Amino acid sequence: MYKQVSSLFGASKKRSSVPAFTIVELLVVIVVIGILASITIISYSGISSRTRDAKRKSDLAALEQALEMNYIKSGAFTQPENMCTDTSYGGDGGCGDISPDGDWDQNSDLRDLSADGSMGRLPLDPINDSTYKYTYEPNNAGEQGIAASGQGYTLCANKLESTGSSYCITKLKN
Repeated sequence: MYKQVSSLFGASKKRSSVPAFTIVELLVVIVVIGILASITIISYSGISSRTRDAKRKSDLAALEQALEMNYIKSGAFTQPENMCTDTSYGGDGGCGDISPDGDWDQNSDLRDLSADGSMGRLPLDPINDSTYKYTYEPNNAGEQGIAASGQGYTLCANKLESTGSSYCITKLKN
């Protein structure tokens, strides 16, 4: 009777010869997958910051081209200065109000580029906050040996994520 009951429930005294994974092997595989996932996440964050830095440099190059086109049209990079420092985050405190929508101030000297058709919408920093922003400062007459206003400027990405330093383009026409 015992043999009949055990055979009904699948109980057998024979060992199966079907290959299977041990718990140790499964744990090793789980640890290896965890390590690979960690490496992937770390490298992804580095790639993201380098991508944003490349976008910053590309945006400044586009602004530089638009400023050059404006110079060819009007003989000045932008018209006489309206603000003390223009930023993509707004007026930057004492020079105007921080924009509630995180855009260039309405009095920004770079708005000349949109008005004359040299550039459509002004680019914004990919993060665009008080730390990561673009700045534009035109030179007034007498600054850095410039005889007339609008003959020079400094355009910067306030901070790059990969280096922690700023990236600037400075132009002077004599």
